[in-house]
Amino acid sequence: MTTKTDFATEEWDALLTGPLSASMYIVIASPSVFGSIKEITALSKELVTAAARPDNTELLRYMLSDYQSKDALKQVTPNVKGKPEEALGALRSYIEKAVSLLNEKATDEESAQIRQWMYDLAVKTAEASKEGGFLGMGAVRVSDAEKKALVELAGILGVEVADVAADEVSASAEEASGEDATVA
Repeated sequence: MTTKTDFATEEWDALLTGPLSASMYIVIASPSVFGSIKEITALSKELVTAAARPDNTELLRYMLSDYQSKDALKQVTPNVKGKPEEALGALRSYIEKAVSLLNEKATDEESAQIRQWMYDLAVKTAEASKEGGFLGMGAVRVSDAEKKALVELAGILGVEVADVAADEVSASAEEASGEDATVA
């Protein structure tokens, strides 16, 4: 069982930054003003919902407890600036650092649960707002850019791709093999 005391202060902050970075990765991958507000609201709701789950590991409970403090949350919220590619690169680094710490210090069960939870946060963020279309017509729950970002996050986190992004994986696999996805 891993606890907060197993981490140095800087490590703990880096671990707490990881899940927030995963959610922000989706927000920046497909930015829109109103969509971003809904996506950030979804993150806040999920932090509260996750804290109520009885099957959380001890380490995840410690993390969720720290997210309840506005000061702590502000301290570990990633501050990324620049072009979207630069911001995504910085967020990717935060996520990779959190995964590295989990793999180094947490039990396999704790690491797997937290990495999956980080991915689930990203999925909930992606699903929080419809993207594209005009006046709601033609909008989709998860945009192609968000699907691509979810596939990237699944790779970084070492988890399976969610159904919402599965067609992105199929398209990427077909692209890589040189097959044409539109067979008549």
